[in-house]
Amino acid sequence: MKNSWILDKNHLSYWLRQLRKDRELIGPLRRYNHDIVFRTVEEIHEIALDCPASLPSPKEFLFPQYERMLRAGDLSSGRRVQDLRTERPRVIFGVRACDVSAVMLLDRFFLDNSKDPYYDSRRRNTLFVSVVCNNPDPTCFCAGLQTGPYLERGFDIQLTDLGDRYFVQADSREGIRTISATGFLFNRPKKSDYDDQYEVFLSAKAHFQKIISLDGPRQAILLGRVHDEFWQGVTDRCFECGGCVYECPLCTCFTVTDRSYEDGTERIRLWDTCLFKGFTRMAGGVLPNENRILRTKRWYYHKLIHYPDLLGSFGCVGCGRCTITCPGKIDMATIATKIKGLSLNGDLG
Repeated sequence: MKNSWILDKNHLSYWLRQLRKDRELIGPLRRYNHDIVFRTVEEIHEIALDCPASLPSPKEFLFPQYERMLRAGDLSSGRRVQDLRTERPRVIFGVRACDVSAVMLLDRFFLDNSKDPYYDSRRRNTLFVSVVCNNPDPTCFCAGLQTGPYLERGFDIQLTDLGDRYFVQADSREGIRTISATGFLFNRPKKSDYDDQYEVFLSAKAHFQKIISLDGPRQAILLGRVHDEFWQGVTDRCFECGGCVYECPLCTCFTVTDRSYEDGTERIRLWDTCLFKGFTRMAGGVLPNENRILRTKRWYYHKLIHYPDLLGSFGCVGCGRCTITCPGKIDMATIATKIKGLSLNGDLG
């Protein structure tokens, strides 16, 4: 690859300090309770370079769980409506390939055809520095979906850990410009560096405990082989906690509401989920989403049928977060594997 470099690990901290001069730096930080989350980095040495792949999704920095959209002052004061969208430049360090793959799909969802101005503002001002997963988590299955553990294209900057150095690749114009601005820190890779990177890629793929394809389950559904008896069994195990939705890097359901205060009114956007009974509640209290089995089916259909039809890719990147989160064990990997097994046995409920 033309835009490739080598960064000595001793220079990583300095490079991140340079990035932080004109951007907010966000990275994986270990909190007091030992959880690792993406937060603004105040001290470079606090970045958790040994973090697992299944961190909370960085989706929240492009599509926040609670987003203030606009504010209107008291009409009597004559104040105009204030647009609250942000233009703050940011760099998010330490994301994984599956999350970059998810961002590429979110871009299409929010920016193709009708452009979402709030998402667009955040996206244009965000640079992602992703890290190849040398040791995927047991719940990861991105390799079967070609969304990780590394990417061939579509990233801003991608780092591969080679032990004492990083193999650095840039694919976007902003990524290339960012590397060029601190070019004195980087060297061009040698043949041995390419060989080591290739070995890391092979090793990473070999470490996967799950290799799952979603093509078979999709075809079984499209052919009408997955009946309501199967989905009723899935529905019965659902606690309706919303954990799968809130952890998923590709769920995009939201609601918009106005909240009034003494000095004016704010319009806010909040994450919502099609798995909840009150989703799309209509005037008069009508609940078009009342039937539980239809809500359950719709979530899987959205991921396996509608996403590929509309955006050309599954609404799942194999990050495994829903596997960790779901108390009912009806995560995407489990259900896809079950559909495949039942399909092979000719019994799909």
